[in-house]
Amino acid sequence: MRTTSGQIINIEIQVEPQNFIAKRISYYKSKMITGQLGKRDEYEKIQRVVCVCITSKPLFPEVPEYLNRFRFCNLANGLCFEGIPEEIYTVELLKVPSENDGTGWWEWVRFLLAQTEEDVEMVARANTEIRKAADALYVLSADPNVRTEYERHEMAVRDEISRLASAKAQVDRKWQGVVADRDAKLADMGTKLADMGTKLADKDTKLADMGIKLADKDAVIADTAAENERLRAQVAELQARQSG
Repeated sequence: MRTTSGQIINIEIQVEPQNFIAKRISYYKSKMITGQLGKRDEYEKIQRVVCVCITSKPLFPEVPEYLNRFRFCNLANGLCFEGIPEEIYTVELLKVPSENDGTGWWEWVRFLLAQTEEDVEMVARANTEIRKAADALYVLSADPNVRTEYERHEMAVRDEISRLASAKAQVDRKWQGVVADRDAKLADMGTKLADMGTKLADKDTKLADMGIKLADKDAVIADTAAENERLRAQVAELQARQSG
């Protein structure tokens, strides 16, 4: 939507956590900037784009603030590039305090969180702008066409959540099958490796036995050679005596 000053405000409410939320915001913010210019339009026509992302899940659990504002700034000295026409606000509903913190944002957030007409009236009484928004909400709520459109939108949201949950379940089942198949193959490989280890151990045992037998044969051969030498010596000695 556009404000009376020409600024473009994009409000996005995230009920379920979304992947790549930062890239998603950056993408749509960039489209809203580039979409302002036609062929041969001057850059001066570009109006500031403000993205407000309201989430029911924490985006930045490391900080206590429920409202965070992001702009282009120098991280070293805090200098902001004022000429860049874009900024981002994030509102984390789970962090919103139950008591008024003195900011205008608190009242608007409590208006968004209102569950009953009494809740709406409580914040509307203290803020004239919220009073106008509440009155407009009552008018729209009484319009059957608006109610039908709202219910259709709610149904579409629920269908999308259901579709995503179903897709996730399918991916989980497929991944579980892949993991189970991988584990089975690894187990089979482990069994085969264990069998190979056993066979190698048997071969080593047989080789050791063969080594022992060869050593025994070598000992027998050595004893036989020694006996042959002793017999030759005796023969030689007898021949020498006979010659004398």
